[in-house]
Amino acid sequence: MRAFILLLAAGCATGAATNQTVTFPSASNHVGPPITVSVGKGHVVGGQLNAWLDEGCVHGNMGRLPVQFCRDDKGDKPGEQHWSGASGEFTVRPSLDGHQVDVDGYWQLDSRRMVSMTQTLPLGTGQQWDELRRNPALLAVAATAAELQGAGIARR
Repeated sequence: MRAFILLLAAGCATGAATNQTVTFPSASNHVGPPITVSVGKGHVVGGQLNAWLDEGCVHGNMGRLPVQFCRDDKGDKPGEQHWSGASGEFTVRPSLDGHQVDVDGYWQLDSRRMVSMTQTLPLGTGQQWDELRRNPALLAVAATAAELQGAGIARR
């Protein structure tokens, strides 16, 4: 039994070591707490958000809201990616110096509510930021989800 507990603890420690966190302050609620997400390979989770990349699409949920965006550009504009799906559409454009990502688009929350995803997101340093540089769509979804949570729009 002790061996099993030690193996289980080692497995948890190994998994935790591969995920690192990123904190997003809310621009709309300056007094609210920032939202922290854990960033892993092709996956962000934290607060009410759970989103992952799978075969060119971002899937998941934010509370009860589904997340579904698929990359649909042809790669003809270097660095620029266009994503669309049942959750809306957006474009991500990393800056030439690699220090920020410009996002332009919208997230369709339901048949009557749509929110802007348009923002400029500064990038930090570390493994978690390298992962978000490789997958700027996850960065756009996580930052927008944090803003929605900070504004109290996406309740469970």
